[in-house]
Amino acid sequence: MEHDFDKTPSYFNTEEAFEKYLGMTSYYLGLQKCAEKLIRLASPKSVAELGSATGATCIRLAKRFSDVRFVGIDMRADVVAIATSLKENLSNLSFVVGDMTQFVKQPIEEDFLLMLYSYHHIIDPLANKVDFLADAYHNMKKGAYLCIAETFIPDSASGLSDKDAILRLWSTRKDEGFASTFWNALNALDTDSIIKTQAIAEYCGENEYLAGKLVAERNDEFLIQPAWLIEKGKLAGFNVILNQAINSIEDRIILFRK
Repeated sequence: MEHDFDKTPSYFNTEEAFEKYLGMTSYYLGLQKCAEKLIRLASPKSVAELGSATGATCIRLAKRFSDVRFVGIDMRADVVAIATSLKENLSNLSFVVGDMTQFVKQPIEEDFLLMLYSYHHIIDPLANKVDFLADAYHNMKKGAYLCIAETFIPDSASGLSDKDAILRLWSTRKDEGFASTFWNALNALDTDSIIKTQAIAEYCGENEYLAGKLVAERNDEFLIQPAWLIEKGKLAGFNVILNQAINSIEDRIILFRK
């Protein structure tokens, strides 16, 4: 199949675009796997994924935990429609259109809130992210978990606008995105397949680096540092259960509990 990669405006727009980009990277799959382990250990009765996109994570989790109720929430109706079409006959999973910042302003029934690459989409000013944590803590049940699985700006950077440190990190992420996508996408050892797989991997790597430039400019990619999130989470009232990197390129899970 021929791909016109330049005409793919976002990996969220179609299942094909999602799979050939973020869905095949080692860091995305790594965060998924770690979130799955935490859900197994926490044993919640219900899980809400905030910013569920095309539903890859929710679908994977719902298949593995048939006795847990899952709901995926995303504010884009077209993306929710894709997720709904992909969930097949999973009776323990539903997708709804909603704004995650509004979701946490009302009583939350779920025992476990999962945010996989979605917390950073709460746009500046930073007070918006602080308000989100305060609202979530206020409306979550006692004992419930908030799991934020993200890419972070290193604590070693001088701040959120340390462009040199951010671009150095994203140069490494570009290489990792290429390599892991290539090996996950490769499905035949013939010249045509290898050339197409390399094109997919190059597309992933280049777009990863472009994302780094957005992070450096705080333009549509509003990442934070782990220490900042820990501090603000504690101020909101949360207990910090876990603060652990999953790799060396600043993907990390911070697990809060009320």
